[in-house]
Amino acid sequence: MKVRNEIKVGLVALIAIGLLYFGMSYLKGSNVFSESRYFYAVYKNVAQLQNDNEVVLNGVKVGRVANIKLLPDDGNKILVKMEIIQNDLKIPDSSKAIIASLDLLGTKGIELELSELGSFHVSGDTLIPELKKDVVGVVEEKLAPIQREIELVIIEARDLIAKTQIMIETTNESVKKAQTSMEVINKTTKDVDIMVQEQNENLTKVLTDIDAIASNIRSKSKQINTIIDNVATISDSLTRANYASAIENASSALNQLDLLITKINDGEGSLGLLINDDKLYNNLEQASLEIDKLAEDLRVNPSRYVHFSVFGKKEKSEEKLKKKARDDDNSDQ
Repeated sequence: MKVRNEIKVGLVALIAIGLLYFGMSYLKGSNVFSESRYFYAVYKNVAQLQNDNEVVLNGVKVGRVANIKLLPDDGNKILVKMEIIQNDLKIPDSSKAIIASLDLLGTKGIELELSELGSFHVSGDTLIPELKKDVVGVVEEKLAPIQREIELVIIEARDLIAKTQIMIETTNESVKKAQTSMEVINKTTKDVDIMVQEQNENLTKVLTDIDAIASNIRSKSKQINTIIDNVATISDSLTRANYASAIENASSALNQLDLLITKINDGEGSLGLLINDDKLYNNLEQASLEIDKLAEDLRVNPSRYVHFSVFGKKEKSEEKLKKKARDDDNSDQ
């Protein structure tokens, strides 16, 4: 009996699929020829744990992570299914399934921490979950304070650098100003040197004249001493002079002046009568009034006092009489 080609193709495909399945399972670490047991653990955070990550005990691989499932109805917790391929491994009750880093690269896996109880878990039980901080987390936790201190040091260093830059800029400005000042000082020094050189002859003449004057003073020292002695003699004479007579004469003059003022106040003498007699004051006041009247009349009637004649005629006798009468009236007033 001949086998159809379709059946042959189907058998080959089934064999290929079976080999592929067993190959994939083997590559995943699953022993397809042994009976596997499955355990579970519920975590709040699996720290990037993935399917097929290893399950180890004391550093030896005893299984793999078979499945990771999110539980939305249970507060978004995560259910991890572990396949234990070590058939003779017994897991006591209250054992822990700890998610941890299995190497320095941070590869995640599950470490089994077995308890010392006498009873054991069976396939399908749930282990106690736990998340272990990896090396990176521990290092970050330890380095966090140091990092903060380093950041503070960096900030202070930046401030110090900024202040140093400001100080350097200020120093540069000061150096420039100092250089400018030195240039001015050098120029002034050169000008002074030139002036000294130009005035050297004049200074020499002045010093020569000073020497000559000093020589003359030294040669005339005896005469100068004589003059000083004479001045001292005159001063002593003035000091020994009799000032009593001068004071007595001044006192006598003051007494005479006081007597004269007393006589004037008493009305004695012409000056006393002039000062104390009221008639003189009244006469003077009356004369002043008459002079004011005459000046006013002269201003109002100048024709009474000044006459002009074009033809040189003499005044009539009648006019002369009227003028005389007016003059008499003014004199009576």
